[in-house]
Amino acid sequence: MLARIGRQNCRLNSLIERARPRNQRARSAGRAILEELEKERTRIARDLHAGAGQPLAGIKMNLDLIDGCAAELPEGARTAVTRLRTLTDQALAQVRAVSHRLHPPAWQQLSTEQAIRSLVESSGMMAQMEMVLDFQPLPTEPDHGVKVSLYRCAQECLSNISRHAEATRIEIRLRPVDGAVELMIRDNGKGLTPGAPKGSGIGLLALHEHSEAMGGTTDIASGPGGTTVTVRIPLREESDEDDE
Repeated sequence: MLARIGRQNCRLNSLIERARPRNQRARSAGRAILEELEKERTRIARDLHAGAGQPLAGIKMNLDLIDGCAAELPEGARTAVTRLRTLTDQALAQVRAVSHRLHPPAWQQLSTEQAIRSLVESSGMMAQMEMVLDFQPLPTEPDHGVKVSLYRCAQECLSNISRHAEATRIEIRLRPVDGAVELMIRDNGKGLTPGAPKGSGIGLLALHEHSEAMGGTTDIASGPGGTTVTVRIPLREESDEDDE
């Protein structure tokens, strides 16, 4: 019996050793993918600014010049110019909003708490519903990849709440838990669609991908009283010595 237990223990140790490098490679690959995604976001944001934002701003400037001569134009032309200015303003606002969402120019230089606070304030949701913020001091500032993942998770949650939840109250909590940083976002909305898997949908899948790439987890609990998303990511990645 002891010999059989010994052999089983050896097999288990062998399985663990074979599995560990795969997990480490998966985390490394996940980090690399997220880094490339952030680079691509930056590129798209710059392309939007240069390729669409600047021409739209030029169109708006020329429409303003035409508007200065509106008294000399027929009524139909004046109406058309007014409509074009409105459409240009709307398109320019959309381009700026998308560009800011892809790669806000300042938040990556902020601390994790400051970045999430900035996201909440810029969302405009504080004027629409009750917002409860609870940010507890972290023992150390998370590395850049962890901060980006937490920010993107918060961004996705706020976007989902704004579009779908019909909530009147949001609670956001950031705190250290057992060597990890935990981001919890809870709303009192209508919850996820009944019968839908709790990890389905591009947005919800993105939450899992962001946390898992950093060696963390995402838990989503939803019901008629609202939805709670809890993201937990280690403050630092385990080293080979920690694994041993």
